Amino acid sequence: MKQSVSFAGRAHSLGPFLKCPHPEMVEACGLAGFDFAVADMEHTPLSPRDLYPLVLAAERRGIELVVRVPKNDEMYIKWCVDLGVRYVQIPFVQSRADVEKAVASAYFGPKGERGLCRFVRSADYSAEERGAYLERANEQTRLIVQVEGEAGVDAIDEILSVPGIDTLFLGPYDLSQSLKKPGQIWDPAVVAAMRKVVSACDKASVRTGTFSDTPEGAQFWMKEGVGLIEYASDLNLFMGAAAHLKSQLKT
Repeated sequence: MKQSVSFAGRAHSLGPFLKCPHPEMVEACGLAGFDFAVADMEHTPLSPRDLYPLVLAAERRGIELVVRVPKNDEMYIKWCVDLGVRYVQIPFVQSRADVEKAVASAYFGPKGERGLCRFVRSADYSAEERGAYLERANEQTRLIVQVEGEAGVDAIDEILSVPGIDTLFLGPYDLSQSLKKPGQIWDPAVVAAMRKVVSACDKASVRTGTFSDTPEGAQFWMKEGVGLIEYASDLNLFMGAAAHLKSQLKT
């Protein structure tokens, strides 16, 4: 099975959320030069079956497809990794137990307890040799765990103590709400909480990620050492470009 080029070794990676999750949009993101695109199953009615054409489009254009599952559930995670998705993003992680649950679902033993079936796409439907598949599957799977509440910030050291995290993602909007500052993502309390997590991740040698809906916000967090920026959305980018064109033509 063809694999996309991983962005794991890059200092900074940028990609939009897909709120209009069609293969053409994934291809467009790849052609535009984005490092990845995020298929969002949490805030769109995207079903597991809908992922297949998105995965094919990502492989065709050499772009990574990150899938944010609706919740930390074994079935959703298993569907993704069996399909060949490498980057699975787990929302609303608040504790060590939450990370342990995600790791158990995403990795084969002894690292985890992922359900083992060789007759799936990630194993080339059993064409890949069994031992090689098991080894490669554990090596290629990348978990992005999403901390987006005060409880997760407070438990950050315990969360980071669990092996198997590729990226610790900070959700600024939900975090602002948890800190009773709904929508105020640049409030000093929100920024301080995020900086606390970034610092803890640096000490643990775990990459950090966050969301931004402005270039200035993305640049701010990149300068703070955040390596993964999930930016706005496909429809937001389209509307911004369309509005700019409209203003330029003054029709």
